[in-house]
Amino acid sequence: MSDTTRREFVKTSAKAGGALGVIGAFGPLGCAEGTGGDAPDASVSATTDASSASVDPKRILILGGTRFIGPHQVKYAVDRGHEVSIFTRGRSEPPFFQDYFETRVEHLIGDRNDDLTALETGEWDAVIDNSASFPRWVDMTTKLLADRAEKYLFVSSVSAYADFDQVGITEDYPVGRLSAPDVEDMAEYGPMKAKCEQNTRDVFGENAIIVRPGLIIGPGDNTDRWTYWPVRIDRGGEVLAPNTPADPVQNIDARDLAEWIVRLVEEPGTGGTYNATSPVGPFGQMLASIRGAIGSDATFTWIPTEFMEQHQVAPWMGVTNWVPPVGDFAGMLQVSVDAAVSQGLTFRPIEDTARETLDWWKTLPEERTTEPRAGLAADREAEVLAAWHAAG
Repeated sequence: MSDTTRREFVKTSAKAGGALGVIGAFGPLGCAEGTGGDAPDASVSATTDASSASVDPKRILILGGTRFIGPHQVKYAVDRGHEVSIFTRGRSEPPFFQDYFETRVEHLIGDRNDDLTALETGEWDAVIDNSASFPRWVDMTTKLLADRAEKYLFVSSVSAYADFDQVGITEDYPVGRLSAPDVEDMAEYGPMKAKCEQNTRDVFGENAIIVRPGLIIGPGDNTDRWTYWPVRIDRGGEVLAPNTPADPVQNIDARDLAEWIVRLVEEPGTGGTYNATSPVGPFGQMLASIRGAIGSDATFTWIPTEFMEQHQVAPWMGVTNWVPPVGDFAGMLQVSVDAAVSQGLTFRPIEDTARETLDWWKTLPEERTTEPRAGLAADREAEVLAAWHAAG
């Protein structure tokens, strides 16, 4: 794939994500603070055991915190006995656990672009930076907090890597470089994330933690990229599936990621860089697991990439979580997670994620669900399936 094609895909991803800093899939991968839908707390299953019996209480500052992984971090951290402060613009209501935000966290209001006044006082054991895409933001916050925080965890993205030419990319693989030092353009999302990482290390050294998520999925994801599959499979019938069942896939449930991040900042000696996504699995197994979890009668028709390209639904399958495992993106969904697993990253069953994501989706207002932000429209899917069968 040419550099031009890759840049165009990043721009397409940005449109699907909806806004700067809200992008959470291929091109920009790893949306920590994507916009969440208006869902009641009851639509989200309980997180894993948050027992604080052996946890030393910490003072944790979360930059961001009201969107997608943030609410899960807040709940998990509070349940484990930590004191939590969040720094936001004060404009977004959390989609989950509103009672925690109303009564159990400290709210610091400001703007990462030009107003850090609320961060000029206070001390914390750890900072979790969910919300930065621009290196300038990280440069400002790390320097401001350098003497008042013990460790700083930056939520980056596997998009930080320079390319995905190899399968099994580990954390020491080369990262992307900005075309100019002061770039703030989402077309350079990956290199900007890489520079954010370096800014974190420059200030916090061995107390810097870099987490590079893959595609983050689950209740609250506003990109619809993975959500497309449980929603589509729930409708049943013949489902257009991309390429072959053996194609690789990696995702990380927002709750697994959020909880692991909190555990990372609890422990001493966890500085370093970690890819944070699931072990590689076959795309066909993922779809079959979703079907079984929700009790659907769906069947899958696997249509080769070349045919989808001819009918303008590839290579990105309507910007879902499938990527053709060839060329420049061969390794995108096949990165190594050994380092993260060795540091305690765990994974809930994909069946649980499917059921709970679908339950959450069904709580959203009709005007939101009638126009999904990713995947194929039903009539377009039917056209391509008909063309495939006619081609015989």
